[in-house]
Amino acid sequence: MDLILYSCKARLNSYFRHKKVQRVLLLALGIVLSAFYAWLFTYLLQQSREGGLNMDVNQMLGYTNLLLLAFTILRGFFPAYIPKADFINRIYPVKPLKRFWTELVVELVSPFYFVLLNFLLLLFMMSSDYTVLHLAQSFLVFLTAHITRRSLQVFIERRINWRSSAFWGAVVMAGAFVAVEARAPMFEPVYSGMMLVVHLLSLTAFLIANYLLEQAAYEPKRRTVSYSNDARRSLGWRLFKNHKMAKQLLLFGLGFKVLMLGIDATVYTAKGIHMLDKNVTLWLFVGPLVIYTYVFNNVWGFYKNLWLTTERATGSYKEFLKASLLPLRMPILIDATIVVLYVAFFNHEQATFILLMYAAAVMVLTPIGIIASFTSPKMVKGGILSFSAKTSYLYSFISILLLGLLFLPLLHPMLYMVYPVVIALTLFAMVAVLQEYKQYKYKLFETLYKTE
Repeated sequence: MDLILYSCKARLNSYFRHKKVQRVLLLALGIVLSAFYAWLFTYLLQQSREGGLNMDVNQMLGYTNLLLLAFTILRGFFPAYIPKADFINRIYPVKPLKRFWTELVVELVSPFYFVLLNFLLLLFMMSSDYTVLHLAQSFLVFLTAHITRRSLQVFIERRINWRSSAFWGAVVMAGAFVAVEARAPMFEPVYSGMMLVVHLLSLTAFLIANYLLEQAAYEPKRRTVSYSNDARRSLGWRLFKNHKMAKQLLLFGLGFKVLMLGIDATVYTAKGIHMLDKNVTLWLFVGPLVIYTYVFNNVWGFYKNLWLTTERATGSYKEFLKASLLPLRMPILIDATIVVLYVAFFNHEQATFILLMYAAAVMVLTPIGIIASFTSPKMVKGGILSFSAKTSYLYSFISILLLGLLFLPLLHPMLYMVYPVVIALTLFAMVAVLQEYKQYKYKLFETLYKTE
């Protein structure tokens, strides 16, 4: 117990050791947001009970638990991957079971979990539909999500002895958990203590599986860099894979896009209508806007060494264009694949518009990104959650405005005539900026390589 208390205290001290005021303010903001969302879910539960929504109270409670499950798991991977807590080195003479319980408890001592707990307690106090059984069930859902995240982190960070008895014991216990939850999902609201006991027993089996999995993990994975014999073909992939911050931002944006399109696809499957038709702003997520506003409106800020290499090697416009397009290749391919799959399975009605709009958006936003990278570069610093801007706000708004013009054909098909005009204007602007490159390169070097 002393080891757990000491580790919890050390965890809290480490969090507030640096940027204390900023982190206290962020924690206060999290508490305020938890209160707001508790009020919002209370209102939605009331509307469900009174028939104001197309779902009953049970469905609303189920969706609440599903969101709790999803956010707790995704918090470890988006917007940045959070490594598994390793408070006690394996060389220390601490029993495995004691080490496991210490790390499990200390991982729960974090501002994110505190805000989440605050949300659940406020929801319990505000809503009469959210009973003590539902609160206890949400705790079980939350712990299940936490253990799931820990298991995924073990697979990511450590090598597994696939033939060990510990691993196969983990498989058996995890299989028992899945079998129980397949018959009676934990996120569905319960109204009897006996069902809560069943979920508690299944969670216990899952916890044992997590412990056995950690015993089957024998050493950390070593970081390796893979090379290809065909450097030209693999360079775009390596630029995407090896730049940690750019990859995190892009994956976060693509994940959010999948979430929005997935919600629309779910609504369409259930009701036969599209959310995109009810809210015009949601159409922005169909295009590739997020890729540019997150990263490629500041491509040289993220890939400054690529710019410097091209500048010192040739300095020609043709090479600059090739270098600008190399980091864009892989994210655009992934983003376009997502859109094509969405169109193929869930939105045949607007297929012509979506595909034409997407192609035009790439032809419009790419020149804008090149212009922004030359005329308004920003030095990328700090982490992904830092308050420093990663791209130009001005060019982000310009990108949104130009992409908005590409939605005009939704009003009338004749407005497709806007496409060649917008594309021509952006290409003309890009050529004009490239001709003045000799003036911009000094500003680029000063911004990207200045010392602080």
